[in-house]
Amino acid sequence: MTLTNIACVSIAALLLVNLCATRAQAETVTVGPPPARMNLLKSGSHRYLRYKVKDGKRIAGDIWDRTVSFEIKDARRLLHITQRWDEVNVAPGKPSLIEQDSWFEAASFKPITQTRRVTAETGVKITGYKFLADMAVGATDLPGNQDAVFSLSYSEPPFNFEYDMEMFQVLPLRAGYEANIPFLDVGIDKKADRYTFKVAGSDRIAGWDGRPVDCWVLTSDYNTGTVRTHWWLDKKSQIVIREESKLDDGSTFIKTLLPPEAAD
Repeated sequence: MTLTNIACVSIAALLLVNLCATRAQAETVTVGPPPARMNLLKSGSHRYLRYKVKDGKRIAGDIWDRTVSFEIKDARRLLHITQRWDEVNVAPGKPSLIEQDSWFEAASFKPITQTRRVTAETGVKITGYKFLADMAVGATDLPGNQDAVFSLSYSEPPFNFEYDMEMFQVLPLRAGYEANIPFLDVGIDKKADRYTFKVAGSDRIAGWDGRPVDCWVLTSDYNTGTVRTHWWLDKKSQIVIREESKLDDGSTFIKTLLPPEAAD
């Protein structure tokens, strides 16, 4: 073998080692084991303003409320998360209010149930689901469930995609960290899938009170090959204080944390 060939083989081997090392950095997160920083998920409410920015113009979408609590239900301690979206400008035929109620195992974040109530001028739509070991099914015991016949099998239990922000909060975020997580947006997704989320770096941005916050910047391409979404998470609490997503129309969709209310 010539020196040139030896050099080429050595470079190829080095690249392979680096590639394997890069892949090895991604933690394969599974449903069951307690997330590394589950202690960061605490009872309380957080509200976000969601709006679009295009050509320098800001268009408000809704006020988004997420409330976390730990409660005794069915004789065991469970994690309970509710969400509420109050529309700012209600267009004809569009929902004016969306309410979502979900339960999880308190230690593992394993999803148990999800119920959604959508209110529009045309009426109220109720959907509800249960997460089983090998499938998600419609909740047949939920009165008025319009998706009671729903059934979707999966090869491994997924986390509930509707609560990705809380999932990010309990990960062991650090420089260079990557997590590969199984998610399912039940009732919407056609299948459960794994997605990789990467800590792309650090940044300091203004918090809800204007003071700078040291943040981890998290990204994902959602298996598309193109990163369009960035999250800024407070390094101390790992709460998401800002999210930006690039949309196909050239606009940017933003979620920004609002100041707490007096009753919080």
